[in-house]
Amino acid sequence: MPARGSRTKLIRKKQSKPEVCISKKRIVVRFIILFFIVIAAGLLIFVHLQFNQQLMRQPTPLSDEKYYFTDSRYSEIRSKFVIRQTSREKVSIEYPITKNNKINKTIAQVITRADRDFRYTATNVLTFNQPMTETISYQITHNNPAALSIIVNIKQDMHGAHPVSLTHFWTFDKKSGEVISLNDLTEQSEKATREIVAAARNNINETIKQRQQAELDLNETITQETLSNFVITDGGNSLAWPIGQASLLPSAYGEMTIKVPIAAVAKYLQNPTARKLANIPKPPEPKPKPEPTPAPATPAPAPTTGNKVIALTFDDGPGPHTAHLLDILDQYGAKATFFLIGSKVSGQASIVRSIQARGHQLGNHSWSHPELPKLPVDQIASEIDRTNDAIKQATGVTPAILRPPYGAVNGVVLEQLRLRGMSSILWSVDTRDWADRNSDIVCSRAVAGAQPGAIILMHDIHQTSVGAVPCILSALKQQGYSFVTVKGLLGNTTPGVGYP
Repeated sequence: MPARGSRTKLIRKKQSKPEVCISKKRIVVRFIILFFIVIAAGLLIFVHLQFNQQLMRQPTPLSDEKYYFTDSRYSEIRSKFVIRQTSREKVSIEYPITKNNKINKTIAQVITRADRDFRYTATNVLTFNQPMTETISYQITHNNPAALSIIVNIKQDMHGAHPVSLTHFWTFDKKSGEVISLNDLTEQSEKATREIVAAARNNINETIKQRQQAELDLNETITQETLSNFVITDGGNSLAWPIGQASLLPSAYGEMTIKVPIAAVAKYLQNPTARKLANIPKPPEPKPKPEPTPAPATPAPAPTTGNKVIALTFDDGPGPHTAHLLDILDQYGAKATFFLIGSKVSGQASIVRSIQARGHQLGNHSWSHPELPKLPVDQIASEIDRTNDAIKQATGVTPAILRPPYGAVNGVVLEQLRLRGMSSILWSVDTRDWADRNSDIVCSRAVAGAQPGAIILMHDIHQTSVGAVPCILSALKQQGYSFVTVKGLLGNTTPGVGYP
């Protein structure tokens, strides 16, 4: 028989084994729980970081954003305006709305992408106390049953070394919504494309010479690929490429619009596609003994200089706000051109004399504002002469320029101007101030469309238009622009020729 004490130790030893097992299980369970807690915490941190990054990429729309729709002056096109203003940003965006959704989507993608990048900077980058500004607007340069040419101007000031100025442009097939390329225009003719590219290079070289800038080798930059997109301008009579600063040429060369008169390359565009899109004159039929004839007058490119010069022009006056406008122009040291309605001149002769005395230019805008090409020749002559006579009687000066009402001009009108030693002056930037009686929108359109050599169209008969002038002058002066008359911009114009 074992001793009593030995038995007690044996019993205790048997009882201790379960306790040890239970302790090991607890440790394992705790380890597993701790492991899952660590994994869960890691997942939460990962999700949080991804969520923050997504927020930074796509800032939450601000509650102050407003938008509205309105008719534009262009046939079958409406505008969607988006306005935002906070302590961080001041934004005005104008989207064109055509009847073709594919066209709308192509343009909207470009505008939205630029605005998204701007919003990211405005929302996440801390800079100056002043808000960053963005204005996006568009211009229609050609709109016939087959094609639509449109330019989108993007101006962004994010308080960097240089404001951002971007230009996008297309000519669309209105039926399919597809972008029409230079290859489409020439129907894949390599010879035709080469000739158009060569004409574009010549135009750039001429502009560079006029600006007295250093010559460039354009063979690498001005190519069929870089000129693939184009717009049609001048009533279907020119091909144009509005290139932004540093987009194709070095930054020092500034903004530039390449323009090739279709008449100069017409023999390379004798195809159905080109005839459908623009005005393609037929080549002259060969004659056995051609009579020498003088070459037809064609508009010369505007002689812009290296300076950033703009011509502000005001139509339909004089009006009740013209005197106040003259004071504003004096305050900013700016000169402008006033295209006057003849029937209004005699009743406000003192204002007309003040326009002349303050160094601005006087122009003819017809007697009663009709579409001149729809009138008989004798009535066209009367509309011009009566207005010239009224302006001369008030000031002693006979205008050398006329702005045809509605921009409507043809060969008959130009011939009447030639007989009187006058030229036709249109515009390159249309503020459409008559449609939107909103000074901020008018200012945004003018600033967005500005480039050296621009001619800006406004109307001094609208109070909101005159109210936009301080904003325009202040913004563009900060960009280095100065303001001259049409004569100061173009020099002596050629009688019977239309500009630009």
